[in-house]
Amino acid sequence: DAVRAYAGGRLTAAMLPARLLRRDDLPVSAITGKLDRPALRALADAALTAAPADAPTDEPADPVERVVRRVCTRLLGAAPAPDTDFLAAGGNSIPAMRLVAALRAELGRHVDTRDVLAGRTPAALAARLRAAAPADADGLTTGNPPTLSPPQRRLWFVDQLAPSSAPYNIAVAHRLRGPLHTGALGAALRAVATRHDVLRWRIPQTAGVPYAVCEEPTDVAVPVVDLTGRADAEAELAGMLAAGAAHAFDLATGPPWQVTVYRLGPDEHVLAMTMHHAVFDGWSEAVLYADLATGYAHAVAGTSPTLPPLSASYADYAVWRDERDRRQGPADLTWWAEHLRGVPTVLDLPRDRPRPTVQTYAGAEAAVTLTATADRAVRDLAERRGSTVAAVLLAGFAELLRRLTGGDDHVVGAIVADRRLAAFDDVVGFFIDTVPVRLRTGTDGTTGGTGGVGFAELVDRCAAELHEATAHPGAPLEKLVETLGVGRDTSRAPLVQVLFNVLNFTAPRLTLTGLTAEALPVPKPGSPFDITVYVVQRDGRCGVDVVYNPDLFDADRIDALLADLADLVGALAADPHTPADAVAVALPRPTVRVAALGAMTVAAAAPAPVAPVPTGPDELTETEELIAGIWRQVLERDRVGVADNFFDIGGHSLALAAVHARLTAATGRSITMLDLFRHPTVRALAASLDGAADRPELARAALRAAARRGRTRRTPPPRRPHQP
Repeated sequence: DAVRAYAGGRLTAAMLPARLLRRDDLPVSAITGKLDRPALRALADAALTAAPADAPTDEPADPVERVVRRVCTRLLGAAPAPDTDFLAAGGNSIPAMRLVAALRAELGRHVDTRDVLAGRTPAALAARLRAAAPADADGLTTGNPPTLSPPQRRLWFVDQLAPSSAPYNIAVAHRLRGPLHTGALGAALRAVATRHDVLRWRIPQTAGVPYAVCEEPTDVAVPVVDLTGRADAEAELAGMLAAGAAHAFDLATGPPWQVTVYRLGPDEHVLAMTMHHAVFDGWSEAVLYADLATGYAHAVAGTSPTLPPLSASYADYAVWRDERDRRQGPADLTWWAEHLRGVPTVLDLPRDRPRPTVQTYAGAEAAVTLTATADRAVRDLAERRGSTVAAVLLAGFAELLRRLTGGDDHVVGAIVADRRLAAFDDVVGFFIDTVPVRLRTGTDGTTGGTGGVGFAELVDRCAAELHEATAHPGAPLEKLVETLGVGRDTSRAPLVQVLFNVLNFTAPRLTLTGLTAEALPVPKPGSPFDITVYVVQRDGRCGVDVVYNPDLFDADRIDALLADLADLVGALAADPHTPADAVAVALPRPTVRVAALGAMTVAAAAPAPVAPVPTGPDELTETEELIAGIWRQVLERDRVGVADNFFDIGGHSLALAAVHARLTAATGRSITMLDLFRHPTVRALAASLDGAADRPELARAALRAAARRGRTRRTPPPRRPHQP
């Protein structure tokens, strides 16, 4: 009781000790004589499977509830009572997804995260499961050869578009104190790469079509950089960590990750790892650390660090995903087309500099932590609404956007983890999707409503929107962009320019035998969007981290935006039933120094900032004939007009990559992918290649044609069959 009372005022509910065990001694390593953390974890796992002294000893008679309680115990770290509240016990969207996957696998019943958040307790969830329909067969096959998933193909295309940037790198670093065995570390890393073959993938391409190749297991290079005795070692280390995070991977030649050890002294090192997002995500970090710890423990003990094979591989996910999208894709695409009908497709937040004509991927960071009072109000509101902290913060962000822009209809992106089968829990890979989330703050949930809606209702809307977005995964973002007829613009990402990351991963710990590890901050290497908002937990309180593009925003503006968000969400959560627009919070912001910013608009309603549609004589030149022929082949069309826009006649990103590869091979010229975006018609591209793109008469014709397209593209065009 004394320990729990001491911890209760210092830790969140999720971090409170679930069980206390008194031991005469702690396990130590026979090699180093120091605490054996893997053995300690095994003791903790064993303790969780045993009934606590103060817990009811009677098992529930209902077999469904027994399964629910057993899975909750594993995910929450404590054996729940029948009426234990899942959210109050530390559950959020990540444990909810894992709980859903495990229950589907074990019980064969249809269940989703809405059931978890609505049921809240093991007894209530068990009742919902008993009434649920049988789940469809998961359709998972194993032993598949390397196969790219749709998210991987999307990242490959971005990599081709901006090969010298690194916005999709994930970099981590840990300061290790104690005797580091670099040989054992290398052996453990090889074991990890052997188990998770996606870390050995390369992504070359043939005629613009990417594919995966898996290399045989080899030693993982672990260079050691010696900084011992240098007066400015910490400053050098910080610079090297930043440079490592910004490493530009060549996906075609691989490997897609790198490891470096920095020696600061005999018993002090820093282990730094950078992974390309195409083979890694936030969920993968804990998997990597656990397997690395197991392999390292075996290696330092002199035994083989070989890890057991996985029940499913990333290639199995890619094949399963393709089949699921083939089955669900048409229905999901229809749902999205209706859900996003009339949606504004450009969000230009107030910024400090004109938007460059070609999107840049520079990155800077900022952060804010909610006050204790605001944190408690947010958590209490989430619990009362049966929602998550992330949904509350998203609702607060939606209200901030309304106040910044004056509009009540906004689109932001959300990150969704696609690990819907329990077999993918322990697989390293890229299981992430970006989905558009429509934030409507009108009184009736649409646009143009009058009066005000209470913040509690906004929270419910955002929670429902997130659920609906995750319930229709069969239509990737690229297909949505194509179906909605979103205009392509080299200056910004299509449809989603602001990302709100609702996946609140608990920062995993790296534990290596004989060493103490302390996570070090590593700057993010770039920003793939104008702004990315991360929901975080810091010092036991909710917070928000932001990665933004400094080519658009000054640091002062972003700091002010975060301060506004923290103040606003705290005030709204404390008074959730008053109309949100009536909750007064002073929002001092720097004066907007760029004209006509701050509102969502339909991208096609204004001419694009390029000259894509020149017109000229009807007779085709040799270059135009070449380009038109390649278009016909790639798009499988009998006819292509010289003024047809590539993206209006079935073109999409991967088709553009195929055109780029064939045109480069046919002309022997160095042509950037951006050139094809800037000049998306046969005649415009030919004029550019032939050196006539800057002719005034063609430029004037381009503007007239672009204006005509803008007038006719204000509503989405009829759906077209997707061209692979």
